[in-house]
Amino acid sequence: MPRSALLAVLLLIPSPVVAAPSDELLHAVPPDASLVLLVRDARTHVHAILQSPFAAWFPTTTLGKQLLDSQEFKNLRDFAENALPTLKTTRQEVLDEVLGDAVAFAFTPGSIDGKTKEKAVILMRPRKPEVLAKIIASLNEIQTKDGELGDVIPRKHEGVAFVERQKAQGGSEFYCFHAGLFAFSTSENEIKVVIKRQLDLNKDQPAQLSSRMRDLDVEDAAVVLLINPRALDAEMKSNATTAKPVEKRFLERFAEVWSSLEFAAVYARPHSGLDIGISLRFDPAKLPAELKPWLLGTRGKVASHLIPKDALLGFAGHARATELIELFSSIAPIEEGKLGLKGWVNQSLGPVLGRTNLPRIMDSIGPNWAVWVEAASEESQWPTLMMVAEISGTAEERARTEKIIHQAVEFVFQRLRVSYNARHNDQIELKEGTQLADGTRIKTLVNDEGFPKGFQPSFALRHGYLVLSTSPGAIERFRPVAPVAIAEKHSKLATLSGAKTRDFLRTHRNGVARFLAGVGAGDENKLAESLDGLAAVLELVDSAELISRKIENGVQFELRIKPVKPLK
Repeated sequence: MPRSALLAVLLLIPSPVVAAPSDELLHAVPPDASLVLLVRDARTHVHAILQSPFAAWFPTTTLGKQLLDSQEFKNLRDFAENALPTLKTTRQEVLDEVLGDAVAFAFTPGSIDGKTKEKAVILMRPRKPEVLAKIIASLNEIQTKDGELGDVIPRKHEGVAFVERQKAQGGSEFYCFHAGLFAFSTSENEIKVVIKRQLDLNKDQPAQLSSRMRDLDVEDAAVVLLINPRALDAEMKSNATTAKPVEKRFLERFAEVWSSLEFAAVYARPHSGLDIGISLRFDPAKLPAELKPWLLGTRGKVASHLIPKDALLGFAGHARATELIELFSSIAPIEEGKLGLKGWVNQSLGPVLGRTNLPRIMDSIGPNWAVWVEAASEESQWPTLMMVAEISGTAEERARTEKIIHQAVEFVFQRLRVSYNARHNDQIELKEGTQLADGTRIKTLVNDEGFPKGFQPSFALRHGYLVLSTSPGAIERFRPVAPVAIAEKHSKLATLSGAKTRDFLRTHRNGVARFLAGVGAGDENKLAESLDGLAAVLELVDSAELISRKIENGVQFELRIKPVKPLK
């Protein structure tokens, strides 16, 4: 078919309706697809990023130099420089007129038994359909001359034109323009389904996928991967059925939770920084009762205020020890003949805390806790690890509980000391520091000969918290601050200082690699290279935080990244 005739056919399309490009596109996407990847308003986001301080600075960074000097990047650049002129277009035109409004890819895998095949379709809402039609016509002409295409055949379905591209080596591809949208698939039926859905469209009703995105609170995200759990139920059940015994319990539990998941989304939202998250919505009636407080956002506020602002890395939570034990016991796999988590706690901690005391003690630890890493002090070659857990209860109950916990932790420290001393010539001592102003005495394991410089495992009960640290000085500095009364709708679960962590990795690279290799983490040289790679990534990051946010019948987890230079 002559190129000019094909172009004429492609341009015989109705004028696009006036609607948000992504909403218009989502009407045509199969609502029952397993996965739907949507990219929208790429034109605005890409141009803003390319003109940002980050884009100007990135080529000077370690990662930027590695990427721009890589053969893969050079090959991609050369391909674009050669291919696009051949298609009589430019990168600017492709972005602005073809891909800039909205693009979607819908995919459903074939059934496990092979009775149904996988389905896939690409949909675009080009700002100027005639530009995309011109590019495709040029591609058809080039591939026909090169012998890659046998023929390009116009077809119709319910009065709507579409095109079949017959490959010279067998097989066909299909595409159509209709109502301002472009659809492409290797399946003729998928193109016909898109056409039928557009013909039956009630434009006064929001697209089903648009409603899902609003329910998941991702309607303003630039990139969204929508997940339809029902399309993957059979695979989940099959994985649980065929799993090894040690994995079976966890996979069965996961399949149970999966069956209660109505829909989910992974998303990215660029602004001056970048937010990346996952949003989950459940059917409360199907969700296991013990998981509802964790997945429906009914738990209390996480104690992120415990983490110092100058910490390299920190994690915080709001849960009592009993609640964590119940949670992990309900999902953790149990090897046949082995103790589960509850059994291990009873067997290991029961004799130390007293079996009659154990339930009460476990319920008193929490709900506020935090773990963080502080920068290394001048006298240490390692950063300081801090772990704090609140001891709750009335004053009298807390005093009794603290006494038992103090005895138990001291017993564990003594056992570690004796076990080490029995196998090493260098010896550990358990020393008690001078009494602090509040009456606290910090107990510390000391071994100047065998321990790394500045490594002094310590513990104390201070300000209503059990405090464990690799430095007694850190315990002495510990002052739990009161939470700031800010009406935030989210809880902060973790924080990262990119600059401080990067500086530590660069300063102590060899020592960390040596230590990790010594505990069996891998080859020292390869570990050092991995640390260099991590430092290069962190060069781009000023800070990051992981938050959780309640949505209706679900929860959203979001990683908020603040780059060193703004993205926009």
